Amino acid sequence: MIMNFDRFSGLPDNGTFTIGFTPSDTDNRLFTLGIWFASLPGDRTFVWSPNRNSPTSQEAILELDTTGNLVLVDKKVTIWASNTSNANVESATMSESGNFILHSTNNHPIWQSFSQPSNTLLPNQPLTVSSELTSSKSSSHGGYYALKMLQQPTSLSLALTYNLPESYQTFDENESYANYSYWQGPDISNVTGEVIAVLDQAGSFRIVYGNSSDGAVYVYKNDNDDAGLASAIHQSTPLTVLRRLTLEENGNLRLYRWEDVNGSKQWVSQWAAVSNPCDIGGICGNGVCKLDKTKTNASCTCLPGTSKLGRDGQCYENSSLVGKCTNGKNENKTSSFRISTVQQTNYYFSESSIIANYSESDVSSVSKCGDACLSDCDCVASVYGLNEERPFCWVLRSLSFGGFEDTSSTLFVKVRANSSWTPEGQEGRSNNSSSDGMGSAKEKAVIIPIVLGMIVLIILLTMLLYYSVHRKRTLKREMECSLVLSGAPVNFTYRALQIRTSNFSQLLGTVGFGSVYKGSLGDGTLVAVKKLDKILPHGEKEFITEVNTIGSMHHMNLVRLCGFCSEGPQRLLVYEFMKNGSLDQWIFPSIRGPDRLLDW
Repeated sequence: MIMNFDRFSGLPDNGTFTIGFTPSDTDNRLFTLGIWFASLPGDRTFVWSPNRNSPTSQEAILELDTTGNLVLVDKKVTIWASNTSNANVESATMSESGNFILHSTNNHPIWQSFSQPSNTLLPNQPLTVSSELTSSKSSSHGGYYALKMLQQPTSLSLALTYNLPESYQTFDENESYANYSYWQGPDISNVTGEVIAVLDQAGSFRIVYGNSSDGAVYVYKNDNDDAGLASAIHQSTPLTVLRRLTLEENGNLRLYRWEDVNGSKQWVSQWAAVSNPCDIGGICGNGVCKLDKTKTNASCTCLPGTSKLGRDGQCYENSSLVGKCTNGKNENKTSSFRISTVQQTNYYFSESSIIANYSESDVSSVSKCGDACLSDCDCVASVYGLNEERPFCWVLRSLSFGGFEDTSSTLFVKVRANSSWTPEGQEGRSNNSSSDGMGSAKEKAVIIPIVLGMIVLIILLTMLLYYSVHRKRTLKREMECSLVLSGAPVNFTYRALQIRTSNFSQLLGTVGFGSVYKGSLGDGTLVAVKKLDKILPHGEKEFITEVNTIGSMHHMNLVRLCGFCSEGPQRLLVYEFMKNGSLDQWIFPSIRGPDRLLDW
């Protein structure tokens, strides 16, 4: 990437803010141009960017062309331009407040980033009725939000609009839904001059009413710190406390402050415009938003007739979802469809998606609202609910803007009669409830015995395993307790005795329950190692007896027990070596062997 500022009087970097390229969050081979706090190590959170949703390759160039137009070009394609051609742009500067400014030859500002915000307002940066904040596109479904000052003859509000992703626009190319007002102002019929919204240096977000005697009205007032700091709108004022007001990907407007948290510097949320995320349409794309038990975190589910495809999390129509009138002979017959009922669910919708609105006289019961959709070939779903205790029924051709939980509403979704789609995490209902109930009963009759049998089998196997492990541990404890004696012989490892006997290569003879091998200890002392071949109940008993009895006896005419090994299944006894052999060989000599005389 190249930033060509050869025609500028200086580089746009003041130590507090800087402008440059940084790798995209989704693909490090792509790059985004933007402004960030230069003084924050390891943090490159953008406060302004012209191509957040259109990252460039590493061949991108930001330059001031010969006409005075600042352009971002990638492979000879213009991605963004300041539209300042022939305006005598001479220099570019970065103000102490983070405003990137293009100046004319007489130092007059021609263009500035504060006038074209992206998703963030910095302290003293105004939001006017002619500008708007735009969130980044959702990483899950591709929709995005826009926040602007909506001024009418006698009222003013901060209005949020959800814009559909390009892949899901169905009726109107620019179909959108203005679904939320962060703030509704008082009567402004007497206001003269410019009306702006601004985050001041004290950390308060307020609406300034031009030349009105009402002055300013706070959307959020920070009473905790920095009290009394004056606002300096449009001025280049150094920031003593770093803050930013950001329209996030989920449509929420949130105020952040750079703080120390347990020795680590990070952005900490100070205020959010919306506490219930499901109050914002489109947060789940065209799915249904549901709150957890804490009422602060949301999860998303899909409706009947839709399913999640790929990684984007969007609920896409499948062959089950019906709502398009066709010329087919059997396509639009009521018998071909059914209504799947989703309890306690409402939906956001735009004016263009409304087919009909039935009042109290038209819908005397909930079921009639579902029938109204079933009989209309263009209907995808209908919503029944209460408005000030008066029933209503909206018949809709689109469910693009997402749904939310509402205890007073019921959603009816039209699907094909042979469809089995139900909302994720819910039990689907339809007007074929009797047949569904029979199928469910049959499934239960088969599944329940299988599940119970598996549970019993698991319990039996668990008990058997517990008994086996407990028995082995008991025997081991008894064995260890029997060997803990004062002055007991050395406890060798099996590996050590393997080495001392050259892997039991020199057999001296066989005795009851085992064989005897010649070996030597580390100090050269010769030993006879008795290895029990099998650990049977009586063999185990003999091993314990020998260690306890012989190990505690010391006599000049008795062989001494030097040590033992009790490791896993291995049981070995280590005796001192008798170089003249066993006494029984002298008392009971072999018949074939010659008579021998004692030489001691």
